[in-house]
Formats: sequence, structure tokens, C-alpha cells
Amino acid sequence: MKYHFLIIDDSPEDRNAVISALRRNLNVRYRFTEAATGTDGLEKIATLKSEIDLVILDYRMPDMNAKTFVELLLAGASIPPIPIVLITGSVGTDRFDASFLERGVQDFFGKSQITEQILPRITQNAIERHKLLQKVVESERKAERAMTLAEQANRSKSQFLTSLSHELRTPLTAIIGFAEILQQDLSADDAEKMLGMIANSGEHLLELLNDLLDIAKVEAGKLEVSASPTDICRLIDSACELLKYRATENGLKFRWQTPNNCPSLLMVDAVRLRQILINLLGNAIKFTDQGGIECLAEYNYATEKLQIRVIDTGPGVSADVVESIFTPFDQGPASREKKLLGIGLGLAISRQLANMMGGFLKLEETSENGSTFLLEVDAAECAPTKQTLSPVTPPREDSIPRDGWTKLSILIAEDVDANRYLLKKVFGRFGIEPEFVKDGKEACDSVFTRESPFDLIVMDMQMPVMDGYEATSLLKAKGIETPVVALTAAALSEDVERCLSVGCNQVLVKPVSVGQLQSLLIDYFG
Repeated sequence: MKYHFLIIDDSPEDRNAVISALRRNLNVRYRFTEAATGTDGLEKIATLKSEIDLVILDYRMPDMNAKTFVELLLAGASIPPIPIVLITGSVGTDRFDASFLERGVQDFFGKSQITEQILPRITQNAIERHKLLQKVVESERKAERAMTLAEQANRSKSQFLTSLSHELRTPLTAIIGFAEILQQDLSADDAEKMLGMIANSGEHLLELLNDLLDIAKVEAGKLEVSASPTDICRLIDSACELLKYRATENGLKFRWQTPNNCPSLLMVDAVRLRQILINLLGNAIKFTDQGGIECLAEYNYATEKLQIRVIDTGPGVSADVVESIFTPFDQGPASREKKLLGIGLGLAISRQLANMMGGFLKLEETSENGSTFLLEVDAAECAPTKQTLSPVTPPREDSIPRDGWTKLSILIAEDVDANRYLLKKVFGRFGIEPEFVKDGKEACDSVFTRESPFDLIVMDMQMPVMDGYEATSLLKAKGIETPVVALTAAALSEDVERCLSVGCNQVLVKPVSVGQLQSLLIDYFG
């Protein structure tokens, strides 16, 4: 064992006595550095700090006392960086100021205790106690940091819940309010407008739910992207056309530009790219009161990168918010002049998606005159194919063939009255009258007792008595070959996998649209 001790004492005799007593301890190899004043001792610590294992300090020195020395060494810290033991000298241990021990001094001894039996034990114990004290202090620091982070998380959570409540209640107000009005007067002159607003509010709620699911996937490391041949110009046009109405409604100018000389098809995840673009444009509209929005895209053939800039003339992003705008659930201080909108998920998800697509999303520029967000993603050129992913709307209803659909026998298992009525109305538009049951047991009974098989079974997966998972497993175990389409509100990938694992042929995630049900019929019956 090796130790390096610093002895600070104005008496050479006392320093020698300490050295002599310690050197008689043959279990330790000591190295000593000496100082005659407090100032000299502090200078040596500054020079040799990491090498010194212990300071043996005289209580009284020519230039300062031990109390002043310890305060200077602490420099605002809670404990000294090096263990200290005091030689009380003429003060005597009986009159020693014990408050030194509260400042991190490990021990004290009188000159009568400078012996080979006592001094090695005092110094060894002081070193061990200091190590323990450092661990305690570090634990306290970690606890304080954890407390601070927990408080920040609680504030973010509270802000998130407040914003989430706002985001839920705002569209629900429109949905419930307009529904009540229409219940009382279906022939109102603006009934069509109210129905449109109900639909838009529902879409907003769906976007909110999708954001929540996406951020859950981000935190679980399960968010995925899948590139396919995509018409970039068409994608940008469709996204901008969608947001143009909202911008115009807010009195804002809206301009966009697709890439010049861009290949007709690029390999990107069209769904995710459109999601990012709509989020950026939506944010720009939310936080811009006057002026306009620009969406400018360009393609770099050399690097095969697609860049999209979204520029607004809003108030800009203040310095105290810049670091937090890409953090989930965090929208910056509530003192911002512009009231908070949204729940602080869109940018966090968009940045993660951009990274997964081989690029980035950043705030390129901001000032009181506006902000510019820059999105860059990998976008390799690809040859045209017969079928290209379409980023726009589903096929028009009048283009869907219906020959033979009226003869289809479809069983729908759904326990919610409103959903059963909705599905009845949708399938009724195509001349189909489904048979309805309210749980999985009724579905199995209906299938097993029917003389001719159903053409299709639509199975809700969460039902009373017997759920869709058990019912589908039972049907498949009994050799029923009728296609089973899962209808589920569980949208995570593991939920979809579970549906497929029990024998479902396809999965539809609620809410389902008319277009999705049309496509379903086309897939199975042409």
C-alpha cells in the first residue's frame, strides 16, 4: 500500500514527529510533501491535488488558521477534495471546535497522539471515511439530479395532459355540438358545412391518436420506415393542396414548389414523408398570424438527397424554446406569447422519422420575422414500375365495380351498436346486407349452424363473452376456410401480429373509412 501525505505545519519538529511516527508503520510505503504555511499548502494541493491522499493540517499557522484553510480549499463544495486531519496543538482536543467535522474534516488529534500506534490508524480511518463520504455526497447529487429530472418530467407531463385535454376537447366540442344541432334540424341550410366540420374534427382526433401511437413506437424502438417507388412531385402537391385550404382560411398566402428536373420516381417511404411534411406545414400555419407559408423542394442528383424547406413568417422560435421543440411532450415555457397548440409530439416524431430515412430535420433559421425548417432524406432514383405507391386519396366510389356484391354473404361480429350501424350503412351502399352478431361465441355459432359458408367474416377482436382472438382460433381449428378480417382498435405492430397469428387473413385498424371497406371488397371479390 502506498500513500502520499501533505503535512502543513510551521513547526519542523512537529512535521518530523509525524513523519517519524508514520514511517514506523511497515505495512504502508509513505511519501511526504511538507509546507510551513497555509498558503504554501494550498499551492501544493493545486499542483499535486490528484496525487495527495491525505492532508495533515496544523490548527494554527502563521498566515491563517485551519478554519480559513478549509474554507479556501472547499471553494463552495460540500466536502474537501482530499481527506484532512487536524493537529490541534496547543488548542487541545477537549476545546476543539467540532464544527470542523461538519465541513468534511475527518479527524483531529493532539500532539500527544503522534505515536506509531495511534497515528497510522487515524490517517487510515480518515482516508476510508472520506471515501465513504464522497460516495454519500455523490449519491445525494444523483438523488438531486433525479429529483430535478422528475420535477421536469412532472411539469412536462402536466403540460402534456393540459394540452392533450385541449386537443381532445376542441374537436369534440365541434363534433358533439354540430351533432346536437343536426339532430334537431337536419334540413339546416348549412348542414353540409357542419357535417364537413364534424368529419374534419374526427380526422384531427385520428391524427392525434396516430401521433400518440407513433411516439410510443419511438420509445419502444419499434417505429419503422419502408421505402418504395414514389412520385415525389405528386406527394408534395397532394400534401400542400391539403394544407392550402387551412392556410387560406387563416388569411395566409401559401406557395409551394416541387423539385426541378426531379426523377419521376424516388425510393422513399411515402407515408412517413407525407406525415413529416404535413406536420411541418401544419405547425407553420398554427404559429403564423400574418404573411404566408412556403414549401420549397429540391433534389440533389449527386448525393441522391431530397431537401424540403418549410418557411413561415411567424414570430420565430425563441432561444429558450429552440432546444426543446424536438423533445416529446415539451413545447417550451408556457410564457410564450403565442398560446401553445398541439401536444408537442409532431416534431419529435418527424425528427425520428427523418433520421430513420437517412437524413435529418432541423430548425435551419429563425428570427422575429419567421422560421425555416429543413428536412433532408435519402431518395435514390428508381425506374418506373407498373404500380407506384399513391400518396393521395383512395379510389373514387363511382369507379368501384359492384357486380355480384349483392349476393355476398358477410358475417360481422361487433359488440358496439354505433359501429354495427355504421358498417350496416356502409355495406348497404354496395347492396350488401351483412349478418350481425355481438360476440365471438355468437359468431362461431352462426358459422357452425349455417348450411352454406359465409363469403367473408369481419371480426372485432375485443368483445365480451368470447373475443375475436379466441373465436378466430376456434373457427380455424374447426377447418373453416372463410377469410377472416380482423377489425381492431389496437394499432401497434404486435397487435397486428397477434391477429395474424390466430388465423386472421387481414387486419383493419379502427377507425375504418368507406374507402378502406371498398378496397377490402375489391381485394376479395373484384
